[in-house]
Amino acid sequence: ANRRWLRKKNALDNTKALEKLNPYAAAARASETRAMEARATKKEETLAKRRAANKEKKQYKAQGKAYYETISKQGDVCADGFGL
Repeated sequence: ANRRWLRKKNALDNTKALEKLNPYAAAARASETRAMEARATKKEETLAKRRAANKEKKQYKAQGKAYYETISKQGDVCADGFGL
């Protein structure tokens, strides 16, 4: 009859306590943790793809700027009434 009381665990911090209250929430949290770890391992691969795509875009942007410079050097097209 002289039992000490147990300290109440916070279900937001402690997954075991959460599992007692809501088994699905604990499973969902564990699943999300696994997904976060998987994303962390794929992060470098994803970043490499994104960087490659940005590099390609920069190449096309440079081509576009070069084209614009050559067109601008030709002068105004309408200056002599579209005659060549």
